[in-house]
Order: sequence, then C-alpha cells, then structure tokens
Amino acid sequence: MNKQRTAPIEMKRDDFRSIGYHLVDRIVEFLDSLPTRPVTTDEPPTAIREALNSSRSLPDVGTDPAKLMDDATDLLFDHSLFNSHPGYITAGAAPIGILGDLLASAVNQNTGAWFLSPMASEIEAQTIRWIAELLAFPVSCGGLMVSGGNMANIVCLIAARRAKLGWDVRTEGLHGNKTKRLRAYCSKETHTWIQKAADMIGIGTDGVRWIPTDKDLRMDIDKLREQIKTDREAGDHPFAIIGTAGSITTGTIDPLVEITKICHEEDLWFHVDGAYGGFAAA
Repeated sequence: MNKQRTAPIEMKRDDFRSIGYHLVDRIVEFLDSLPTRPVTTDEPPTAIREALNSSRSLPDVGTDPAKLMDDATDLLFDHSLFNSHPGYITAGAAPIGILGDLLASAVNQNTGAWFLSPMASEIEAQTIRWIAELLAFPVSCGGLMVSGGNMANIVCLIAARRAKLGWDVRTEGLHGNKTKRLRAYCSKETHTWIQKAADMIGIGTDGVRWIPTDKDLRMDIDKLREQIKTDREAGDHPFAIIGTAGSITTGTIDPLVEITKICHEEDLWFHVDGAYGGFAAA
C-alpha cells in the first residue's frame, strides 16, 4: 500500500526561524549549565535505548519539526558524555564553532573538488597556511582538514607509503615481486591510530615495529637503529618512522631531532603525530 508523505522535510521560513531561535536559546542554557552537570550520566546501553525507544518500528508519518527538535535536544542533553564539560580532557565546543557549523550546513558545500566549493576550498587552504604560520612551519606546505586525529595520521601514513616505496603504489598496488615486507617504526607509547592505519594501507599490523622506550617513555634511539638494521638484513622494506610529540597518555615527546637524523641517514619518511604537542606549540 502506497502512502504519501504528509510531513515533508521542507519547513516554512517562519517555522524555521522560530525553531532555530528556540534551539539557540536551549544551547545557550545548556552551555551555561555544564559546570554544574556531571561529565556523564554513566548509563548502561539498555537505559540509553529505552530513552530513545529504540525498539519501535520505522514511523509511517514524520514528526512535527518543533517537537522533533525538542525531543532530540532532550535526548542529547540528558544522555550524553559532555566533551565540553570543564572536567573532561577533550576540547569543548566553542560557540563560534557551533555557529560556523550551522553556516556550513546551510551552504552545504560538496568539497570534493575546487569548482564544487570554491570559497570553502580557499578557506581551507588559508586555514592550513595560518596553522603552519602559527607553528613556525613553512607556509608553502600542503595540507587539508579531516575529521580528526585518527584520520589525519592515517592520511599521512598513506603519503609516506606513496613517497617511499619506489614504485607507484596508487596504480600498481601492493603486489608482485616488487613488494617486500613494509615496516613502520614507532614507540610503545604511540596512539592506536597506527594499528588502524597499518590495516587500512595494507602493511598489516605486524608491519608496525613497536620500539621500546627509555625511562622517560621516549623512543629508544639505539633500539630503533638496531631494529631498522635487522629488518634491512632480513630483506624487509623500512619506509617510515612515527614520532610522537605529546603522547595522549603521558604527554611524552620522542627525541624528534635524533629521529630526524636517522630518517635522513636511512632515507625514511618522518611522520610526527602532533597529539597534544601541536596544541602546546600553538
């Protein structure tokens, strides 16, 4: 039986304005209340699903948009872990960022190519240059904005693989008699993004060499040299070293200058995971 949509997604301008203003008011009150709230309600999954009424079937008719927005706001405000809480380590939502997301959603750019999003693309490029300038990095560098730290590091390891394999891995892939066992090196304090990256770029998690740390939890340079030498003698293909600048667990900074020298000597790609060190440098 065919049913016509009785609540189309389009919204009248006055309804949009009214609901939008109401939502902004609720967000303002929410942000003001965060210091008095717990970081999280610490509810089990069953309680979250019950609050959402997740066992219900897909509705045949849409919900009134004002009620829908109020209900969704209640659910999120009452059953979340709040990154913006002053007692939590993850960066909070800045009001200007909230408004920026609203503006970006309104324009709804497809950033897959410059001609699809000319101004958004140029804003991104300018932001990269400004970040580089803030960190005293060459403004001629390249870069792009991604969804977060995990994806940023994964993209960089893809760049390392492309730069240091000696053939066009993008077109030829990882196969045939050209392929040796690829090795990337990092300390045991490195974030787990490296395991995801190793899986996604085809070197496998066993391709990651976890180098022991010294008493200060920094990568042991002597152990690093030994492992690279051992792998080369075994016919493997070392291609990248990952240094951590401000590890997630302890804030440790690997001996980046010494690692740089090894990368020059061994012709390896040097990737630095900024982690918390990037914010510190800023």
